Amino acid sequence: MTALLEVEGLRVRLPTPRGFATVVDGIDYHVEPAQVFGVAGESGSGKTMSMLALLGLLPPGAVVEGRAAFGGKDLLRLRGRELRAVSGRDIGMVFQDPMTSLHPMLTIGQQLTEHMRRHLGLGRRAAGDRAVELLDQVRIPGPRSALHAYPHQFSGGMRQRIAIAIALACGPRLLIADEPTTALDVTVQAGILRLLDRLRREHDLSVVLITHDLAVMSSIADRISIFYAGRVVESGRRDELLRRPRHPYTRALLDALPHPEAARDTPLVAIKGAPPSPQQIPPGCRYHPRCPYAIEVCTMDDPPLVPTDGRRLACHVDPFADGE
Repeated sequence: MTALLEVEGLRVRLPTPRGFATVVDGIDYHVEPAQVFGVAGESGSGKTMSMLALLGLLPPGAVVEGRAAFGGKDLLRLRGRELRAVSGRDIGMVFQDPMTSLHPMLTIGQQLTEHMRRHLGLGRRAAGDRAVELLDQVRIPGPRSALHAYPHQFSGGMRQRIAIAIALACGPRLLIADEPTTALDVTVQAGILRLLDRLRREHDLSVVLITHDLAVMSSIADRISIFYAGRVVESGRRDELLRRPRHPYTRALLDALPHPEAARDTPLVAIKGAPPSPQQIPPGCRYHPRCPYAIEVCTMDDPPLVPTDGRRLACHVDPFADGE
């Protein structure tokens, strides 16, 4: 199957008072049509930055290298009007925090119709009708009256649904959802995930789902890439990767999840240490200071990401190769 989005060698460097810091370092992945592609990892692993780079939303002075093929174009080479023609129309994005991603001083109708009128050339009435359809699709009660309301009049879950409607307004082929369930309770999270899955099936929509929570991935993602310190350490199909993780970091993320059948006083399993800052990346494998399986070679040589039994893995030791 031909990939809708194909990213190769993506590298992002951001300016700091002490020089440039590499926050994404040689990322490769592809997203197929009507597929949910999951990107997981701790905060600071480069998940969001790798996606913002595709849409030209990085801070001033950022340096981006690599290739991102989408619709016969390299997104990383587009500028100005060319990039705006793709961003918001062919690619939609749901930003991380539903409590702050909507403009507090503009009505829901204004925020829904603005880019439809720009990208699709719709008049005020046609854009308003389309906005009502979108709000109905994402299950907002009273969609026509909701157009005249403001973000503060909705709950966090409803705001996230409105943000999804805005991202879908121009009929994109790819939706980037950055932590769409953050700060929402479990019941609301499940509703958002069901919504994304339904929209994917009804509209042949491809979705890039960014999250630190592998439990969220287990219910919706087709394929997953695990990011650590700006690199991919393991990637593969959801069932294989979550049922039989091979990288120690992937296993640690899964072990850190609370077990639904555990006793109330069962302590959570934390990953020791903390991810390195971009200015202090350790030599060798970036995970080795936190890895209980690290050996001497891990401290010196950075393992390449290589195909291994239907997945890609970057680990010198591969301690779970036998499924133990």
